[in-house]
Amino acid sequence: MRRRLSALALSALVAAPLALTACSSDEPLPPNQPPPGRLAPVESDYSLATTPVYYNNLQKALEQYQTAYGNYTTETALNAVKHLQEQPVAEWVVGDGDDDSVTRALDAADGAVPVIVLYHIPDRDLEQFSAGGAGTAVEYQKWARGISERIGTRDAVVVVEPDALAHIPDMTTTEEASERVRLLAGTLKLFAENNPNTAVYLDAGNSGWRSARQTASLLTRVEKVGTEIPGIALNISNFRTTEETREYSEAISKEFGRPLYTLMDVSRNGAPTPDRQWCNPAWARIGATTDTVFDPQELFEEVFIKRPAESDGVCGASKQKAGHFDNNLMWLQLDQMDIAEKP
Repeated sequence: MRRRLSALALSALVAAPLALTACSSDEPLPPNQPPPGRLAPVESDYSLATTPVYYNNLQKALEQYQTAYGNYTTETALNAVKHLQEQPVAEWVVGDGDDDSVTRALDAADGAVPVIVLYHIPDRDLEQFSAGGAGTAVEYQKWARGISERIGTRDAVVVVEPDALAHIPDMTTTEEASERVRLLAGTLKLFAENNPNTAVYLDAGNSGWRSARQTASLLTRVEKVGTEIPGIALNISNFRTTEETREYSEAISKEFGRPLYTLMDVSRNGAPTPDRQWCNPAWARIGATTDTVFDPQELFEEVFIKRPAESDGVCGASKQKAGHFDNNLMWLQLDQMDIAEKP
């Protein structure tokens, strides 16, 4: 098991970034072996300074609870919130004038690696709870270039457009689907050509959405018009278990013909037997990461991409809009049922 690196150990790291290379043989690599290399930062802690507003919300929720319960504040509740306060989470950039948050996250990282999620594709979420995105393909391309320029040669992990790939079969017209394929491919190419210390993962849905064969086929469509798929992200904002998600990744790699670096969102997958409900289910529980270190050699990385306690929309156990912090969700997901309001 990898351990969290101390600041002293981090300062001693001098390894050069890995180069992105294609498979040199016509035969695909075995799916259980990592690819030969990729663009990525050196081994470092994930950044805890990515999104201060979120950590402030955690503290406010705890203080409200302490004010209400006073001496009845339980050690279990305190420790549960403290655990979240020590867990790195991703910064979502959604195109609403929040681009400066990328620079702030990079500046605050101080040798650690921030996780940055791009979430501004045209027709984002296909008119569901997180609908929005850029108005045109040109607008999106300009926006993505701006994010890439802000990152430059600094260390980062970038997740490209949650749900965008898996939504392609649901798009209304062939032209819309083709445009989305081109935009995803172009974004991957943009970062491959301009951000040598950034590990990039294209979101590929979750094991309860598309089959491994369908997902591999969608990835192939993107790769044919752009650049090599550097890695995939799975289970973003979903609840599938880590074991199931890992098996799904391996199945995708087998269908795709080569292994794929995989970033797994484990933020809310702590419930052992989730059902198919996806929007603020009351049974959702906080998941667990193996560690809080990014390792460029590791085929599977576990992180908190969806921030716990932030709503999926006005649905299920939350009355908050998508992306808004919900105190009650926090206590539910921390399994503190005595504190949470019953949904």
